[in-house]
Amino acid sequence: MDLHFKLKDYFSEIPNSGLSPLDNPDEKIKQMTETAALKAAVVSATLSAPGGVVGVLSTLPDLAAIWRIQAQLVADIAAVYGKLGYLTKQSLVWCLCKQSVFQVSRDVAVRAGTHFLLKKSPLKALTRALPVIGALSSGAYAAYDTYGVAKVAKAYFSSIESGEISQI
Repeated sequence: MDLHFKLKDYFSEIPNSGLSPLDNPDEKIKQMTETAALKAAVVSATLSAPGGVVGVLSTLPDLAAIWRIQAQLVADIAAVYGKLGYLTKQSLVWCLCKQSVFQVSRDVAVRAGTHFLLKKSPLKALTRALPVIGALSSGAYAAYDTYGVAKVAKAYFSSIESGEISQI
């Protein structure tokens, strides 16, 4: 099996959810979103901490880890709405990608920019602070993006209930 099919399988695998449908899922979704956003922020900040070439090379593992965290969140949101049957590869990708269009370019820009600024900075303190600033900004964006994914998934699965899915 070549790399293309392995990546396709990895990114289109639908996670299982052990959650049951809830009458009022909003509070549970809020709690799950906060937990997933924190995980995504920690993963992204940790993987983007190394500067330079190592930082750029960690972009794909960063994206893959965040993708899995967010995919699990989407599956769990579908489950608490009682709509796991509507969670297909297409709906999963829709929920993940509608918000995440610029994530890859953001990761590369942060890491390459950090490397460039480290090389060109005359200020030693700034040179030491840039990897930390880059890691924190990467983590903050991952959390923000996760909240966006939750918002899209919540809108998608709640609209199935009301029959307005075509308008999302």
